[in-house]
Amino acid sequence: MLQPERLHFRDFSPADLFVVAHAMGDARLTAFYGLETEHSDARAIAQEQLDWYASVASEGSGWWQAVLLDGAVIAAVGLYDHDDEADSADLGYWLLPDHWGQGWMDQALRQWLPSAFARLDLHSVVAYVEPGNAASTRLLDRLGFCHEGLLRDCSKRDGAYVSLQRYSLLVSELAAL
Repeated sequence: MLQPERLHFRDFSPADLFVVAHAMGDARLTAFYGLETEHSDARAIAQEQLDWYASVASEGSGWWQAVLLDGAVIAAVGLYDHDDEADSADLGYWLLPDHWGQGWMDQALRQWLPSAFARLDLHSVVAYVEPGNAASTRLLDRLGFCHEGLLRDCSKRDGAYVSLQRYSLLVSELAAL
């Protein structure tokens, strides 16, 4: 049984470079992450990610945090592309594969989303998921996100078009978490 008190959150720091490099170097994790980079070295990609996390926070366009299980970073949760007009932001997350299928991301998002909504004063959060990412689809369904539809061939990754499913959660739906 999951123990929510074992999960904690904190902003990323330069000391997290190794664990982020471990994550960004794992093809199973990045297969659906939508990572756009010119780098091939996991350490360079990790530094780019850490810089981006800090940048969106300093600009006020998002907020990323490390998810810690018993003090060790196992995941990241974040918001980015804050839309001031719609009071909305996009949701992103990753979880180290050693922790897949154990319910930790479900628990992390249930704990973290209320503070993220409050911090960015949001009305809604949007998540985009590739149709082949069944684990994320199930996760968002369990969390009560509304499936709004399929955006066909709306993005390009590795030179190929991909479709994305769009999900959303409204601030009024947070209580159901």
